[in-house]
Amino acid sequence: MRALVSGQTRPVTDTRQPLASTVHDVMTWCRQIMTEPLPETAVPGASLAQRQMLAALGGLAGALVEEGVDVSKHWDNWPTEVTVWAKQAPRPPAHLVSQVKSHLAKPSQTDLLAKLYERIVTGVNRRPLGTFFTPPAILDYMISCVNRNISRPPASIIDPGAGVGAFTERALTEWPDATVHAVDVNVVTLGMLASRCAVLSHKRQPQFHHSDFLTWLTERESRDEQPRLIIGNPPYTRHQLMTAAVKRNAQLACGHLAPDGRAGLSTYFLAASLNALTKNDSVCLLLPANWLETHYASGVRRHIWNLKRRHTEIHRFSDAKPIFPQAQVSAMVIFIGPEVPKDVSLKYFEVYEKADGTFESSRSLTIDRTEKCPSTFSIECMEPVKAQHRRKSEESISLGQLAVVRRGVATGDNSFFLRTDTQVTQLPASSYVPAIPNLRSIDGVDLNQAAHEALGVLGVRRWLLRLDQTDIDHPLISRLLQEAAQLGTPDRYLCQARTPWYAIERPTIPDILISPMSKGRFRVARNSVQATPTNSLYGITLRGRDNLDEITSELVNWLVSEAGQASLRAGARKQSDGLFKLEPHALATIKIPQRIARLIAHTKPQGILEH
Repeated sequence: MRALVSGQTRPVTDTRQPLASTVHDVMTWCRQIMTEPLPETAVPGASLAQRQMLAALGGLAGALVEEGVDVSKHWDNWPTEVTVWAKQAPRPPAHLVSQVKSHLAKPSQTDLLAKLYERIVTGVNRRPLGTFFTPPAILDYMISCVNRNISRPPASIIDPGAGVGAFTERALTEWPDATVHAVDVNVVTLGMLASRCAVLSHKRQPQFHHSDFLTWLTERESRDEQPRLIIGNPPYTRHQLMTAAVKRNAQLACGHLAPDGRAGLSTYFLAASLNALTKNDSVCLLLPANWLETHYASGVRRHIWNLKRRHTEIHRFSDAKPIFPQAQVSAMVIFIGPEVPKDVSLKYFEVYEKADGTFESSRSLTIDRTEKCPSTFSIECMEPVKAQHRRKSEESISLGQLAVVRRGVATGDNSFFLRTDTQVTQLPASSYVPAIPNLRSIDGVDLNQAAHEALGVLGVRRWLLRLDQTDIDHPLISRLLQEAAQLGTPDRYLCQARTPWYAIERPTIPDILISPMSKGRFRVARNSVQATPTNSLYGITLRGRDNLDEITSELVNWLVSEAGQASLRAGARKQSDGLFKLEPHALATIKIPQRIARLIAHTKPQGILEH
């Protein structure tokens, strides 16, 4: 990272600048310094210009260390990659270093480094590494949760995906006698954390590990002092941004608790942490809330349910104000404590933000774990049910017993695979089939031939390319494939996983279509035209095929009724913008009226669910 041109910012004489002003001054200096950018592998997702600024930021980190009294001690404690980043970058002006240092020395200004990183690397570019920083009030809430549930302080603390170190910094002050391990794959955030720790005088310095947490956790040869606490905010990386190799390594770290390939990275962090727990260990993690309900994490939930001799708490934050707006996810905290001599209940809290910015629970449930693990960890499934309601529920039948619930087809590139009427005019009829991308333009509750043709008039992409080896010799199909190659379609994530890349799956055509998201009413339609839905829709396929027309009509009519819509909303998650979102598993668990169940009395109930 050789410096090409050095730059200066405007003179600043007052080191007590507001936080926003300091961030602005550092950003201005980073833009002026023309350093060689960090390699793409150093901070995946960051653009060239962003990696150039991140390289310059190493000079600030190095300067902060060099102002200390024991410089070599700090350099020796840093991972090699972090030291190289900090030593080789040009140094900023002394007044700027002093300005930053004055902020880092204030406990109330620990978010300076987070704001710098967020300003340099935009939210979209942070998604591959899932880097979103923890608000201080959430950190306070988690620390209080830990202290309330552990009888003795941890001897060692692990901060997975440490970022700029909110959890590491708090652990150093909260448990000064503990050994703190800060683990992160991002050389820049780890270096920023290390520079802050060099500025502050702690009883013990953290041990910094430039490594993937999942690899680090499985490769450690010796155990830390007991008891251990794993506490942090794992990366919010979605499964679509994880390579097959990363997923394989993640599943190895999770052992028998490994979720399936649709899990995001944070769920793997949870499963691996649980897999590594010894009887004296604890874990407290801030996570996206989707794993509480999705099918891919059902094994993780069962394991947690069966940890009956560990204090277990689930804290679900209100969606009224999102914790991480840029990540667009609902948030929750899970705490699992050391083993205790006897079985203990699971506690479930709904948490809201108070006017002063702090958090507290608005409702709590104490749940006896003597019964079978519920299908999801939603509040509806976890809340104790009165005896008469339970008896009524036992007499009814869930949708999943009568039908298969499945997501629509994920093409990998809808702009290529979904075609309009004009685009299929000259294609061979065998190369495409009826499709439906959404139900917004459907009038009524029946997607019949007339309704499907009306979509064509509106210019909706209502045809799905379904190609095989016999089609590619056709001149027009061959030309289409060449155009797709030029646009990079074969390199898309899902396309890469298929052989050949254009051979999309051929699922059973569902009898009923339903939109999984709604701010008011969920759209439902009978699939009379036998269209293949895309993955923005769910399909419901009845198990019994006798009396199909009658049963389908009855079920659709109930789903669009007030009672049916209420059942759908009760099973859905309400997101921050007032949007209700159904997961396939939640849809499969809604109860069907007895009159509809009796219509298919010949169908033997089966507990099968597909995604």
